[in-house]
Amino acid sequence: MKPHPILSVAGLTVALTACDGPQRVNPPTEPALPVQGPGTSAAPPPRPPGMEPLMRGAGAASFIGRWAAAADWCANPRGDRVPIEITTTELRGYENRCAIVSIDERGMGYDAVLDCEAEGASSRERVRFEATEETLRLTWLDQGTALPVRLIRCTSLAN
Repeated sequence: MKPHPILSVAGLTVALTACDGPQRVNPPTEPALPVQGPGTSAAPPPRPPGMEPLMRGAGAASFIGRWAAAADWCANPRGDRVPIEITTTELRGYENRCAIVSIDERGMGYDAVLDCEAEGASSRERVRFEATEETLRLTWLDQGTALPVRLIRCTSLAN
């Protein structure tokens, strides 16, 4: 004679409940402790090369800000002695404005492609930004003989 399926499930449930006895269920305000034991704290798999985590403060320093050749240019801009302003979308300076087309982080700096307008002429330029907290080294990549321009960060709120 075959046992009835409902009686078999009921018997199994009673047998399993008898093993552990009554257990408390955690309410939502008291979450359970994490499962611990062998194999539960494995290190995350290694990242492929070039896929390092993007964490705040990691990578090259930001070039965003106001920069000038001398501190006086920040506080007292006059004529062509004005700071340049760099945002995430453009670079503005004396009689020129460049839209930032692309930015690629490379080592301790950034290579950018700019579409510039200066004195009525348009040009595409490539530039490298290497910043620290206080200085910016700006190199025009398409001007092979040009030396890098070293600028200081403007900390004043002057125009």
